[in-house]
Amino acid sequence: MEIKDVFGAQPKSVWEYLCENGQGLYVPAYQRQYSWDTPKITRLIEDICHGFTTLTNRDDAITFLGTIIAIHDTNLVTVDPIVKGDVPSRVMTIIDGQQRLTTLLLVNTVLHEEIKLRLVKKINKYSEEDADVWLVEECMKVIGRLAKTFEENKDYGDLDFQYYPRMIRAYDDSWSRKKDKASYKSAIGHYLHTYGKYGREEIKKNFKYEPPESEQENSSKYKPLSEGRKTVYKLIKNISKCIDFGGKTTAKSEQTELELPDISDILDNDKFQNLLLKSEFPESVKAKLSELGDHSFEELTRLVLFANFVLDRVAITIVTAKNEDYAFDMFESLNTTGEPLTAFETFKPKIINAEKLSGYEKSQSHLYVKAIEDYLESTGKSNDKQDTTSRLIVTFALAEKGEKLSKRLSDQRRFLKDSFESLPDLEQQQEYVRYLSHAALFIRYSWPEDKSQATTISSAEEAQTDEVILCIDLLRKFNHTITLGPLIRFYSEIRRVAPENREQAIKNFIEAVKAITAFSVLWRSSRRSTENIDSHYRKLMLNGQPDVGLKPLARSKNDFGSDITLNVIQLKRAFLSILEQEGKVGSKEDWVKAISKIPAYSNQKEITRFILLAAAHDSVEDKANPGLTVAGRNGILPLLDVKNWTGDQSKTIEHIAPQERTSEGWLDDIYEEPELIDRLGNLTLLPIRENSSLKNGSWAKKKLFYKILFAMTPDELDPLQEQGKAQGINLAQSTNDLLTESKYLPLVKSVATVEGDWTKELIEKRSVRIAELAWSRIHAWLAVE
Repeated sequence: MEIKDVFGAQPKSVWEYLCENGQGLYVPAYQRQYSWDTPKITRLIEDICHGFTTLTNRDDAITFLGTIIAIHDTNLVTVDPIVKGDVPSRVMTIIDGQQRLTTLLLVNTVLHEEIKLRLVKKINKYSEEDADVWLVEECMKVIGRLAKTFEENKDYGDLDFQYYPRMIRAYDDSWSRKKDKASYKSAIGHYLHTYGKYGREEIKKNFKYEPPESEQENSSKYKPLSEGRKTVYKLIKNISKCIDFGGKTTAKSEQTELELPDISDILDNDKFQNLLLKSEFPESVKAKLSELGDHSFEELTRLVLFANFVLDRVAITIVTAKNEDYAFDMFESLNTTGEPLTAFETFKPKIINAEKLSGYEKSQSHLYVKAIEDYLESTGKSNDKQDTTSRLIVTFALAEKGEKLSKRLSDQRRFLKDSFESLPDLEQQQEYVRYLSHAALFIRYSWPEDKSQATTISSAEEAQTDEVILCIDLLRKFNHTITLGPLIRFYSEIRRVAPENREQAIKNFIEAVKAITAFSVLWRSSRRSTENIDSHYRKLMLNGQPDVGLKPLARSKNDFGSDITLNVIQLKRAFLSILEQEGKVGSKEDWVKAISKIPAYSNQKEITRFILLAAAHDSVEDKANPGLTVAGRNGILPLLDVKNWTGDQSKTIEHIAPQERTSEGWLDDIYEEPELIDRLGNLTLLPIRENSSLKNGSWAKKKLFYKILFAMTPDELDPLQEQGKAQGINLAQSTNDLLTESKYLPLVKSVATVEGDWTKELIEKRSVRIAELAWSRIHAWLAVE
């Protein structure tokens, strides 16, 4: 027997493999149920998006999703139960790759659903415009193609049972054209069967995946696939809307970052259009997309292009083995348990080679590498080391070259190799490694992964001011990693410049930290999403801001040497320009108007907490307007510092009128507008225990609480408690004890002075006043003399 008789390997596109005539994919019983979680699904779709974007620059771009190992079960020995005569002519038993194949089927069904739903809406609006007619036709083409990937029409049978799901599972499922013999009770079999039925109907609303009625007691086995579908759905939604690159990929972040081409890049690229649609955009389509007014048209066009990329440019290698023994031998050889080398581990030999092996141990590069490795090894676990290395290199690419580097290991290896080898001499290569060590030191000590770990400024203690630590901690708290690029550049200046320039570099660093924080807070708090904030930072790193004289912040764009190269005054001017021109919040009036109408609590809690603290800093109650505060003298109420930021007093955001109206004493109009309850004017800061104790109390009870919390002497407590009893407010002993033990909390004083009801008008006035006070504190960090 020759090797070719044992197994064969063939690369195929998703379309070629899933749509092969007469083919059914069969998951044997010993295979695990579908178990991919959000990070794994996200990684697969990120890989597809990367290829999709790369196709705008390289017409040979594909996304390779690895190897599928299968057996062509010609004798149907793995099929159980079996309905003879109704089994597909080509049954492929999946030995390895069912998780990927299942995820691809989820992607294709969700794309099918999303495109068809949008198409129905477009048809209902009926338009004879050439662009709309073209888009309807392209949608219908790709909908038909997608449908063939998850079900096959067997030409005849009992209604919906004429259509075979492309993948089913042993024991739970059996293919048959006959209703009384077919069975689809596995998670994937049931999903494809029920979705196929939904997809063939005139759909008006989203598909809802539910376990079969006969399997309600075993419903837990359907949950992983159901959750996986939800993840895919969210990601496909993001793709259609081309979510800002500033989204985050971690579970803690607000958005998932997907690398996607800009619509202008697609419009300018006829090859891209031809590769995915087999033709170029008609002039009417180009004109409509150029207008940027019809978002639904652009989103649907993007989805059609992406779906065609998934079908034709996503590749897998199919290894077909003669039997299970050979299949498992192949599986074990292709799936070792060893961890791949990190991008830095493959880069280190380049550094040693540049220094020459004999001189490396005594070189400056050796010291820099040690600092880098100390950081990378500090995580301990191999998986954590991969993540830590990736985080470092992605950040360094931004600081060094203003480049947005993907998290793909191959891209990171290539970046380090190419950027290092492009340098003309050893001196510049040593500087390169030196700056990489600066990035490692800053991330390790100033931006540790553990958010409970305090920020320090390594080897630059003079820069470790209270405001700097507060600002960096805020940026860390809401995972604003894009700011690491400019922060590392200003930090690196401290370590790089000549001794006579060090003091100025430290001043610049402190001013830069405050300016970066002010810009991010003012931008992010005035809108409901990140809204391209990352792209503004990337432009500053790569291009600077020529209209205000700011050079690119990335190191490779600046001169080398020991002089100061970064201008913090111009950086502030750039931020002010962006707020004015791009953000439309350059003035106090515009920013206050924007933020006072936004549900601050649900928008970004850490930024909201910071704004409330900034507004309360050195403020006093407004005697003329109970419930409001005004700016007081310096030092009268110092709150905007690390002690108060990290301390218990301002740990949580308290809703004055509760989110859920479960107690009496709250006016109806407060709850008529859903977002009002989350605006700045209805928020204050409280310690965790006190906030928990208040919960959803009545207005009278809360006001009593607030009065007790800002009582300045113990003698004031008893009369207040007696006053509460007289009003029918009886506090539990545990609550009394808590209030007695609580520290003085001046933040709630203005709220407690309100006479009468807590009203909608007061919330609106407080929202404006808090915003005005916060602006005065925060915008001052952008002031240019």
